[in-house]
Amino acid sequence: MRQVALKAFAKVNLGLQVLGRRPDGFHEIRSVLQSVSLHDRLEIRLEGQGIGLEIDDPALPSGPENLVFRAAARLLAGIPDPPGIALRLYKKIPVGAGLGGGSSDAAAVLVGIDRLLDLRLDPAALIEHAAALGSDVPYFLTGGAALVTGRGTEVTPLPDPPSRELLIVHPGSLLSTREVYAQIEEPLTLARKPASIPGFERIPVDIASWVRSGNDLEPHAERLCPAIGVIRSFVERAGAEVAAMTGSGSAVFGIFADAEARDRAADEAERSGFRTFRCHTLDRAAYLGDRWFP
Repeated sequence: MRQVALKAFAKVNLGLQVLGRRPDGFHEIRSVLQSVSLHDRLEIRLEGQGIGLEIDDPALPSGPENLVFRAAARLLAGIPDPPGIALRLYKKIPVGAGLGGGSSDAAAVLVGIDRLLDLRLDPAALIEHAAALGSDVPYFLTGGAALVTGRGTEVTPLPDPPSRELLIVHPGSLLSTREVYAQIEEPLTLARKPASIPGFERIPVDIASWVRSGNDLEPHAERLCPAIGVIRSFVERAGAEVAAMTGSGSAVFGIFADAEARDRAADEAERSGFRTFRCHTLDRAAYLGDRWFP
């Protein structure tokens, strides 16, 4: 095997609570994540020496500051006389949108190199590598519906809810997760509050009930990007059962009764100048099975 190609799927946060600041400086969170069909494409092949990274978006760095590059370097560091690895990334998930694109790309690198080099790393080793790279990265090893806690690296898989049609709308501006969290005024010590995400230990009748539990970061992100509130109201008026910002923003998603209703809303959003992504939720089996290109 000389090459593998993978889909790096995006995620949305169906609900997100910020419980306080941890002693290590990170924030303690509680969130339900759901993978969706929107994806980047990552190609990994044996070639040359060292690590090479090409990205179809010239605005993104292609050196060690890129999470994809760091993921490859981390795996290869544990291999005596490692081979040359060429990475090519085709971006579709917008950057700085709260959709987890960079973290998903990094997880795809871990999984892809493990297969390409037949390393056969055990799941615990992959999780350790993923957690060292970033808070969301462990989730993207398995996808589906999951409760994430701690700083986002503690992942508890949940039973898959029924598939739903989603419209993701991006305002065209990116948000830094660090800047959004910096908007939160809180004491340095962790102050837990009662959980408000309903039924995290079971699947509710509809994932919309999780979305209605809210995203604690949304009002803070909206101060930096007022278009978030405009888009959310627009998506709700366009027929979404429920809409919310995902992650630390700036993208907003809406859940629709069917693909036709979603597409009508997408057409209206595009006429208004918004960038849209039509997608659906992915269960864990589809996430793991559909990630590999032939």
